[in-house]
Amino acid sequence: MISNTPVSDGVQLVSDGVTADVYVDESDADVVNIAAEDFRADVERVTDYRPELVTTLDDLSSIAVIVGTVRSAEGIHRCLDDCDGVDVEALADERESFVIQTVEDPLPNVRSAVLILGSDRRGTAFGVYELSKQVGVSPWYWWADVAPDSQETVVVEPGTYRYGPPSVAYRGVFLNDEDWGLRPWASETFAPEEAAERPGLGPTTYAKIFELLLRLKANTVWPAMHPGTKAFYRYPENADIADQYAIVVGTSHCEPMHRNNVDEWEESFGEWNYATNRGRVLEYWRTRVESVSAYENVFTLGMRGIHDSGMPGGDTEPETRELLQAVLDDQRQLLATTHDRPVEAIPQVFCPYKEVLDLYRSGLDVPDDVCLMWPDDSHGYLRELPTETERARAGGSGVYYHLSYWGRPHDYLWLSSVPLGVVSTEMQKAYDAGARECWVVNVGDIKPTEKELEFFLDLAWDVDLGGHESPTAWLSDWAAREFGDAHAGEVADILSEYYRLSLARKPEHMGWSRVYPDTQPGDPEFSFTHAGDEAHRRLRAFADLAERAEAVYDALPAARQPSFYQLVLYQLRCSAAMSEKYLHAARSRFYADHGRVSANRYADAALDAHDRIRAETDHYNETLLDGKWDGMMCASPRDLPVFDPPEVDRVTPNEGSALGVAVEGRRHPLDGGAEPDGVHGKLPTFHADVERTHFVDLFNRGDTPFGWAAATSHDWIDLGDETGTVADERRLRISVDWEAMLETREKGTITVTGAGATYRIGVEASRSTHDSERDVAADFVEVDGVVAIEAEHASRTTTGSPGRWVSCDAPGRLSGATVCTEPTRFPSHDSRATAPCLEYDVALDSYGTATVDVQCLPTQALNDHRDLRYAVAFDDGPRTVVSVDPEGDEHHPEWQANVLRGAAIGTSEHDVDAAEAHTLRLWALDPGLVVDRVVVYTDAERATYLGPRETAIDD
Repeated sequence: MISNTPVSDGVQLVSDGVTADVYVDESDADVVNIAAEDFRADVERVTDYRPELVTTLDDLSSIAVIVGTVRSAEGIHRCLDDCDGVDVEALADERESFVIQTVEDPLPNVRSAVLILGSDRRGTAFGVYELSKQVGVSPWYWWADVAPDSQETVVVEPGTYRYGPPSVAYRGVFLNDEDWGLRPWASETFAPEEAAERPGLGPTTYAKIFELLLRLKANTVWPAMHPGTKAFYRYPENADIADQYAIVVGTSHCEPMHRNNVDEWEESFGEWNYATNRGRVLEYWRTRVESVSAYENVFTLGMRGIHDSGMPGGDTEPETRELLQAVLDDQRQLLATTHDRPVEAIPQVFCPYKEVLDLYRSGLDVPDDVCLMWPDDSHGYLRELPTETERARAGGSGVYYHLSYWGRPHDYLWLSSVPLGVVSTEMQKAYDAGARECWVVNVGDIKPTEKELEFFLDLAWDVDLGGHESPTAWLSDWAAREFGDAHAGEVADILSEYYRLSLARKPEHMGWSRVYPDTQPGDPEFSFTHAGDEAHRRLRAFADLAERAEAVYDALPAARQPSFYQLVLYQLRCSAAMSEKYLHAARSRFYADHGRVSANRYADAALDAHDRIRAETDHYNETLLDGKWDGMMCASPRDLPVFDPPEVDRVTPNEGSALGVAVEGRRHPLDGGAEPDGVHGKLPTFHADVERTHFVDLFNRGDTPFGWAAATSHDWIDLGDETGTVADERRLRISVDWEAMLETREKGTITVTGAGATYRIGVEASRSTHDSERDVAADFVEVDGVVAIEAEHASRTTTGSPGRWVSCDAPGRLSGATVCTEPTRFPSHDSRATAPCLEYDVALDSYGTATVDVQCLPTQALNDHRDLRYAVAFDDGPRTVVSVDPEGDEHHPEWQANVLRGAAIGTSEHDVDAAEAHTLRLWALDPGLVVDRVVVYTDAERATYLGPRETAIDD
């Protein structure tokens, strides 16, 4: 749309210091005039020239941007005859849509112009802000300090550019848990004059928030409402500001009828109980509804506790449901009597959140014109979606989603880490199920959820993401806009890997602690001894990401470094530090038990990581941009135990030197006793088809460094180094030279000497355990009793009737990829003959009982009438049906474990009759499955958090 060099028939917004005028009709909506003023400022941000604002068409210069709402702005109608290809009447009938079109000679005094035609007041404003974005001003120019590139020439290329209508009618944010960011920043840094009485978010802050929402094509807000925050409507100007910016005001699931109960329900009103205090509660609601009836609202129906708790007043579920039914009936009557239109025409939502879902399922009668706002499980996975009957409701359905959360099993209020692929997978499923009326996302303090928030709202505006093939493609375009084309791909890859690591364990969850009750951190489940040191691999991945991000930061112009810090670098550094803090601390305790003096170094590293988080956060608040965001970032929301300094352990070294040896695959170091075959311990088996190294740790238990030497029994064993010095520890990476190994299967030894001690370590390597015909048939092999498979690496797929397996947007915990079924809705299968199938050709060394773990993302069944099942079998043998749909609510330990680890794991046992090549088959019986990994255990323990590394045959 925009060129920075002259274009034939283009409209020159700025050229040679001359700017186009901007026309807006004074009779148009406030929001249109606000957007026009912002556009003028945006052009100046890019070019240093501010266009003139003109309110009379006859006073325009020869080049102009003419802005107007089709049925509201009188002046725009004089230009409509030149709108070739635009059906103005059809546009006027659409919701929040707009057209940007270049025209020649629209008026006698105007040679060329850009027309921005909106179907309604928001549509026009969206059009103006879209042109700002195309000119080069990010929606985050203020909220994340994204600096635009300076341009001398800005030209709108000739053409007609159509946008809308939106995929979802109401699209917005819930400002929540603002206690540690948005509220203190607004009250103490940005607008302290509006918090003189007590902390809160006043009109100055909300004006900035509403501008951001418009730039992101959103239209709805659920205001901040936590205890300690002055209620939205206690600022008389807030409602007017919302109306000026054309923002629809709603309220959260526990604030019916636009009432912030924690701040507005007073003790003198009596108890918050509809069974005993109906009249006072109704009057409380009536007062507010009457005061806001002239504005654009979406009213939340129902009743819960004063805050986020169950509704008082019923001793049994039937009694509670009957009471809630009375609430709904009375609220509907109240709305009808306070508005001059039918109650069916007043936007309303009912959110079956937490315990309310059970009441709804038990038979609560929600009026047909009320939108059902289906909640996720607060961790990004939808709990329920409409049935076929509910899809036919006049009020439609919506979604209440979370990118930030306070609650069980553990909060994640600090760093934004819900993967975009999870968001797109779940919200596409919701859209396909008919949830298209209202999407609201809990964004906490807005920062640092900028990317995820924008992605969610982009989906709500256009569920096809404007043609982007994947969240990664969207991320690449987003990064190009914010940081330039040169870094776009790298930034997208960095963030995609960040999301993968966060799916495996969010930074706030690295302590393995819980809330309600708050528990102390425990030992992380990442292994120090198996899978190549699983914990180290996670830290190495974070270190690589941080290094890559630092390189991008250093390469950026100084003006763009503050935005990169806010949008990328702070989260990466702190997420990496949280993993370091807890994994180094746990390693210090683990090593201290073995007398390893390196425990002290890891204890120091853990405490250093804790201190770095505080230093980064101080920089964000106090130093960055001279303290603009002071108070916005808190690295310890609610002061939960996970944010305390980590518990570490240390050892007092022995005098002198003492060699210890630990080998991969064993939880304890080698002792002096040899095994029957003369070795003190064995490494995991090396397999020629699965190329990887294994480690041997040489460590010191004393205070004096010592020399060591290692020798092998066979040339095919590669040590890398054969001599050296150990101060605290030294890790040897052992590999196999397959060209030097002559036999199909060989055994050898490594002999290590140092500090007067000698240890012999067994090494076993296998080129193949099968004849060539069976080798050719297999894509995966058994190694040490395990076959591990990344689900996307199927040998074959079979389309079902209906349903088929496809690549999924959601990341996997190890490979970063998953598979799912499409369409997102189809009838469940009872027969494997009609179900979509994944096939994996595996070569087993063992026979007898095999256990199959299928690791899925913790999605849930489409609704209460459906399940989330797969079937699995070897070859044509008996199939086992497994459900991964969690039972119970937020208190259920299965669901809690699933969302913390980013996986729902189904397990089944099978009889395998021969050690040979087999085909493992996996059928999707219900829609909604997202499969990450498949692991077959024949003779091995589950020794790692994420499962064994893949045993695919290397090409």
